[in-house]
Amino acid sequence: MSKRPESDFAEVAVDRLLMESFSNESSAYYRENHPPVDDENLKRLKKKLKWHVTHSLSHRQRQVLTLYLSGKKQSEIVKILGVTKQVVSIYKYRAINKLRKVIRE
Repeated sequence: MSKRPESDFAEVAVDRLLMESFSNESSAYYRENHPPVDDENLKRLKKKLKWHVTHSLSHRQRQVLTLYLSGKKQSEIVKILGVTKQVVSIYKYRAINKLRKVIRE
């Protein structure tokens, strides 16, 4: 194993006040004109998501997503399913993208 140069481990000092000054608008998840989520919309969204997890995903995508949501780590999922880490990542990525698309409809 080759020794890594010291520059690979350089730390960057970040002022705590600077980090706390970022507003929600800077977040990747912030949407300005997003409708408020009330209980009825949340129930409808959960029902739709549950249906699509059951009916829109492949068997393997559903397995990987279920294992992730149950708290398993990627290395544990690899052992359970008998596949490589890359395959687990691909299944997770495809499942999340598919669910994201159907939820937006």
